[in-house]
Amino acid sequence: MKSKSVNFKIAVLFLTFTAVFTLFRSSMSGIFSLFYAKNGIPTANISSIKSFQNIGIMLGLLPAGYLADRIGRLKVLALSSIVIASSFLILILFRNFLFFSLAELLYGIGLALALALNSGTLIAYITDLQEQNHLSPNSKLMGMQVIILNLTTLIGGNIGTGLFVIRDTAPVWFALIGLGLYPAFIFVMIKFLSFSDNKAPHKRKNNNVIDMASFFKKRNFWILLLLNIGYDCGTQFILIYWSIIYVEKLGFNLSLVYTLFMCALILGSLIFNRISTFASSRSITILNTVCMILVFVLSGIIENKYLLLTLFLLIELLMGMMSGQISATSNEAIYGESNKSTMLSTVSFIAEILVSLSLFVSNAIMKWAGHLKVMFFVSAAYFSIVLLIIPLIKQKEELSAK
Repeated sequence: MKSKSVNFKIAVLFLTFTAVFTLFRSSMSGIFSLFYAKNGIPTANISSIKSFQNIGIMLGLLPAGYLADRIGRLKVLALSSIVIASSFLILILFRNFLFFSLAELLYGIGLALALALNSGTLIAYITDLQEQNHLSPNSKLMGMQVIILNLTTLIGGNIGTGLFVIRDTAPVWFALIGLGLYPAFIFVMIKFLSFSDNKAPHKRKNNNVIDMASFFKKRNFWILLLLNIGYDCGTQFILIYWSIIYVEKLGFNLSLVYTLFMCALILGSLIFNRISTFASSRSITILNTVCMILVFVLSGIIENKYLLLTLFLLIELLMGMMSGQISATSNEAIYGESNKSTMLSTVSFIAEILVSLSLFVSNAIMKWAGHLKVMFFVSAAYFSIVLLIIPLIKQKEELSAK
C-alpha cells in the first residue's frame, strides 16, 4: 500500500511540474516570429534571430547535466525557468535586433537547463525518486507525461495567440510571470508531497570527462542516442515546414491544421500509454519506425491535398507515440546510473550537433532538388537510423531474461 501511495505522489509531482512549466513556456511558442515582425524586424532577419536559440541550447546542454547532478535536479529546473523568464523580460524592455537575439540566446540556455522538450532534468529527478523508493521504471507514467506535455502545449499556444490579439506584449507578460513564480511553485509542491531535491551521489574528485566518455561503453546510452538522433533529424523538416506545405501551398486554415496536429500528437501519446503496458519496447519501436518511414514515403508520392493532410496527421500521431517511447526509454536507460542528468544532457548535446548538421544537409538537398517534397524521402531515411537500435534492444532483453 505504501509503495502505491509513493508511486501516486511521484506521478502527481512529475505531471504537475511538466504541466505548469509547459503551459507558460508554450504560450510564446507560436508568437515569437509574429512579435518580432510587429516590432519592426524584417522577415529575412527573423531566422537569424531564431538561430541564437540553437546556439543557447548548445552552450547550455552539457553544463546543465553537470549542474543537475552536482547541485540538485530541481534547483536546475528552477534556474531554467528564471533564465527563460529573464529572456522574456528583455523582449519587453528592449525592442531591437541585438536584444531580441540575446533573448533567444538566454531562452535556448533555459531550455537546455531543462534539457529542452523532453525535460530530462525532471526525468532524472523522478528516476532517482523511483530508485530511492525501490520502484521500477514506469513506461505508463512516461507516456502520461507526453500526453500532458502535448495537451498543455495546445492550451498554452491558444492562450498566447489569444493574448497576442489583445496586445503584443500580453503573452510575454503571461509567460514571464508564470515562469518567474515557478521556483516557488516547485518549493511548495515538494514540501506538500514530502519530497526533497536530489542529485548524483558524491564521488571523490570525480573526473567529468571520464564520466562522459564512459557513457559510450553503455548499451543504454547508444539505444537512447540513436533513438533521439533518428527522431530529431527525421522530424525537423515537418516541424519547420508544416505551415508552408499544408497552409500556404495546400490552402488549409492555419488554426485548423494546428489544432488537428496537436490533437493527433495527444492521441498518439494516449495510444502509446495503452500499448506500453503489454507490448515490448522492441516491438513498439519497430512498429513506429516502419510506419513513419512508410508515411513519409507516401507523402512524397501522393498529390491529393486531403490525403496529404491525412498523412500529416498520421505523422503527428506517430510522433506522439515515439515521444512517449523516448521518455520511457530515457527512464529505463538512466535507472541505476549515478550521473543521470549528465548522461541525458550528453545524449541531447550530441543529438543537437547532428540535428544542426542535418539542417545544412537538408538545405543543400532542397536547393539541389528545387522542391520541398524530396525532403519527405530524406526524413524517411533519417528514421531508418532508429532501426539500428533493434539489435541492441534484442540483446538487452535476452540478457535480462537470463
